[in-house]
Amino acid sequence: VHNYLQGVSSPTLENLVLLAKAGNVSVEWLATGEEFRGAALAVAQEAENGRVLNIPFIDKEKFLYLDSEAFPALQEKASRLAALQVDSDVMEPTFGVGSVLVIDQGQKELRDSKVVVLRKAGNYLYKRVQIVSEWYSLTSDNKRYNEIVVTDESLCSFDVVGIGVLVLNPFD
Repeated sequence: VHNYLQGVSSPTLENLVLLAKAGNVSVEWLATGEEFRGAALAVAQEAENGRVLNIPFIDKEKFLYLDSEAFPALQEKASRLAALQVDSDVMEPTFGVGSVLVIDQGQKELRDSKVVVLRKAGNYLYKRVQIVSEWYSLTSDNKRYNEIVVTDESLCSFDVVGIGVLVLNPFD
């Protein structure tokens, strides 16, 4: 390995494959320092054709790619969608840490029984909405967490990110 790093010699193809496996990287990256772009190019072409929904993650420079034929209801909302990786167990068993929640950022109005994503002081809150005459009851599916009661006036202290439209749980 020292000789490889010093440029004295190059690894054989067999050793290159073994090093890539040991380092959990692609042979392409190990040999050139760049990832294979063929898969990314194919996804980009499918996105241009409307076959793939290209949904940006909130707070990350990554995208969630979904087959538009598998999720036809999302096609018309595509420009309003964002993805958020969940970092809380507040909605377990419905979804938990590691799940990806697709949010319709065009829906800011609280609707009965829908999951709303709120932001306050840089933190995300995931709550199920119950409309109770003069206020909203925001509950968690995980019973360890308390209900939050808000009125239209107190709701202004939160940033309503949007309404959850799809949950992708790990290992689904």
